[in-house]
Amino acid sequence: MTSPELESEARPDPGSEKMFRNLDYRKIFVSVGASQIGLQIAYFSISIIAVVVLDLSEAQIGVLYAMDQIALVLFGLLVGVWVDRLRDKPIIVVSEILRAVVMLSVPIAWALDMLTVWHVFAAMFLLGLTSVFFDVAQTSFVPRLIENKSLAGGNSRIQGIRSASDTGGPLAAGPLVSLLTAPVAIVVAVVSFAVSAFSVARIKYREEEPERPEKPHLGAEIVQGVKFIFRDSLLRNIVLVSAWCNLSVGAFQAMLMVFLIREAGQSSAVAGFVLAGSGVGGVLGAMLVGRISKKAGVGPTAIAALAISGPGMGIVAASGPGWGAAVAFVGQVVFVAAIVVFNVNVVSYRQAVTPDDMQGRVGATQRVICWAGLAVGSIVGGFTGDLLSARAALLIAAAMLFVGFLPLLRTPLRKLREIPEEGALLSSQ
Repeated sequence: MTSPELESEARPDPGSEKMFRNLDYRKIFVSVGASQIGLQIAYFSISIIAVVVLDLSEAQIGVLYAMDQIALVLFGLLVGVWVDRLRDKPIIVVSEILRAVVMLSVPIAWALDMLTVWHVFAAMFLLGLTSVFFDVAQTSFVPRLIENKSLAGGNSRIQGIRSASDTGGPLAAGPLVSLLTAPVAIVVAVVSFAVSAFSVARIKYREEEPERPEKPHLGAEIVQGVKFIFRDSLLRNIVLVSAWCNLSVGAFQAMLMVFLIREAGQSSAVAGFVLAGSGVGGVLGAMLVGRISKKAGVGPTAIAALAISGPGMGIVAASGPGWGAAVAFVGQVVFVAAIVVFNVNVVSYRQAVTPDDMQGRVGATQRVICWAGLAVGSIVGGFTGDLLSARAALLIAAAMLFVGFLPLLRTPLRKLREIPEEGALLSSQ
């Protein structure tokens, strides 16, 4: 990776054990944690508003979840170009401020008795749009702060704090919703976004002004990012498999809250406990990915993890009322831990082989394709829940996720032992 200068010194090269001595890395780490807590509380609260307050149908809830993802599908490639043209830090800060403003509109509308399904749809769409900017810029920022040999460790720690926040968010959101009501609980999410913005604003790393083409052409720049992924057989297979898996994950996420509250009869607090299993699984996956990958290899570990994720999802779908919440929690842990191990390894590979000046476009291309799968999955899951049941939608999603690992068995990923150097695409070796 290229090495832009810090204000006072060259970029540090921390080893795994020295990662947190990099003060700027610590600040992005805190930002991701605060932001993820805010997102989890926001998503949980909006889900409760949809299921309980507005009493939406399963199909409407599927569309609501898709609104968040449609924003990325529509604008993700453009965002990738803009991120590569601009400095990452200001994009992250402004994104967090806008997310806070969007979420603050929900409790204000509720207090004025003006909260409608269309307002919630719009809020979810705008939350997704601002999240696109945050995610693409944050992912592009990390490789600038740390060296390639530390990428897997840096990504696993960021994934770990995301997952820890995924635990704390729902666990806090359940009691908050019960105590304050869902619209008021969203105010806590607004504060979290503000904390995230403040943390990134304090980063001292000085980015070089990105080089811009003399005659900018959005279409040509977008095509460069798309071509980078699809001209390489391994990156192409990874993105297509990820999109298929996200199709099933989208259906699962859209119907999970409906299943827990309407079919399993769980309270919002218990539903929050089940969703917290995602965070526990994420932390577990982030803790294990380095050790397992070192022994088994990056590629084989990713493939095996993806094979395990489907059965984990199936455990959630097979759970019932009452103490069945504990079974669902275990299923969430297994499902998410496996997905995190897969994601950390394939994302680290993609980041390592992508030049710095294309990180935004390549990352956005990956997200657009994968989130298109999420959006379609959310809508299909909602209509499946309407036609059959929420449990049936979850079981179908679990079966789809399970077969996702099969195409990767025929790719060079099965032989990948370590993250390669910059530009060293595995399929070209």
